[in-house]
Amino acid sequence: MFYRPEGKAVCADVIPFYENGEFKLFYLKDFRDTEHCGEGCDWNLLTTSDLVHYVDHGTVLKRGTFDEQDLYVYTGCCNRFGDDYYIYYTGHNPHKQKIGEPAQKILRAKSRDLLHWEKDPSFSLRAPAWLDMHDFRDPFIFYDDEHGRFVMLLAGRLKNDDPENCRGVTLAAYSENFFDWEVSDKPFFAPSAYYTHECPDLFRIGDWWYLLFSEFTDRFVTTYRMSKSLSGPWLTPEVNTFDGHAFYAAKSVSDGKRRILFGWNPIKDGERDLSPWQWGGSIVAHEILQNADGTLRVRCPEEVLANYGASCVPEKTFSMGSVVQSGNGFTVGNEYGRTILMFGKQPCRCKIEADFILGGETGDLGLLLGADFSKNQFYTLRLEPSFRRMSLDRWPRKDIFCHTTTDTERNVRLSAGVRHRLIVLIEGSVLEVYLDDSAAMGARMFDYRGEWGVYAMSAVVRFENITVSEAKDEE
Repeated sequence: MFYRPEGKAVCADVIPFYENGEFKLFYLKDFRDTEHCGEGCDWNLLTTSDLVHYVDHGTVLKRGTFDEQDLYVYTGCCNRFGDDYYIYYTGHNPHKQKIGEPAQKILRAKSRDLLHWEKDPSFSLRAPAWLDMHDFRDPFIFYDDEHGRFVMLLAGRLKNDDPENCRGVTLAAYSENFFDWEVSDKPFFAPSAYYTHECPDLFRIGDWWYLLFSEFTDRFVTTYRMSKSLSGPWLTPEVNTFDGHAFYAAKSVSDGKRRILFGWNPIKDGERDLSPWQWGGSIVAHEILQNADGTLRVRCPEEVLANYGASCVPEKTFSMGSVVQSGNGFTVGNEYGRTILMFGKQPCRCKIEADFILGGETGDLGLLLGADFSKNQFYTLRLEPSFRRMSLDRWPRKDIFCHTTTDTERNVRLSAGVRHRLIVLIEGSVLEVYLDDSAAMGARMFDYRGEWGVYAMSAVVRFENITVSEAKDEE
């Protein structure tokens, strides 16, 4: 359900398109094997009608040669115009920079069937002189009904004396006919906040416009702004992200009834917990929902949740501290120490669900995953009401003085006396957590396999309706 190609390769940026009941997901395929596959990056095409079963049609937009602009076929967009399909994409070649030419230009390709593409050698769009010519990428096209023109949003960087991490802008190019483009001399969105606004995306729900982009400056996340006009102002909501650090370059598409956001959960170097994060990984899909105040949240698509077998109530295998079983759950914890309740072996591909009610808003609680107490190793899915935080921790840590693994954390709201719902999806090393159909957090668990359970630390929690179910493909 979290798609990744076979072998060493990974999925990077997803370019979603929807037609005839099917999500058509172009993705950047990074081979992770220059020795055997050569340098560069292609576009592959995935199709799925249920967000669970994917068909990979292989390479559809092939990279260029060492001397061509599109040695790396980077992010863009797919649009239908008339009877044909068009991809506007980023042609990236770092070797061009060495000879004084732009590392990035916007290029175009055409197709009749989405599978076979012909590149258009007559078209290229480069950054104007007031922008950094090497950071000019990720076109996204929409039609502006108010002004009767096509708009191409782009990621760019100002060429000025501002701090490097503050030069990122979202640009706009305009066209009357979809083919001839002129970059505006005024940025579409310029908050002076980030290095670059990667992978811009824009859509409207009701009265609100939403501008999405990914920043690798502050938190390395996909973020969004909202406005009731394309001319702004673009407001920053209190929680302006959809997931945590392990969800990036996300772009969305509507199937006519709902909007699905596709991003990638990154791998780490050598696929070990304590190694640095890498570019690309496995595809994750969230469903976007609009709150009453216009802000956005995400939940797990129903098709994904339905692709698990019958839910089983786990049996208690080990406990420590204060555990009281009654009715359909357990009251776990006390106000001064740690309580653990374990349920046995954790399946490799599974869904864990639980309701919980906090007795207060101090301490922390959550799940223990991949635990092997004989080796003193485990992951902690930690919920901290007083810090309004959800995070993934591990033991032992790389730095024993580090409180928690801060590169996989999420802002959440937890209230005493309120029933909260937790859904945890695990597929190999991929972890995706959903809380109350309002917050999502991705992470990776490479190193440990073991048992799972719940815990409370200086807190009293009522856990109810605890179930585990394995993915249907495992049956």
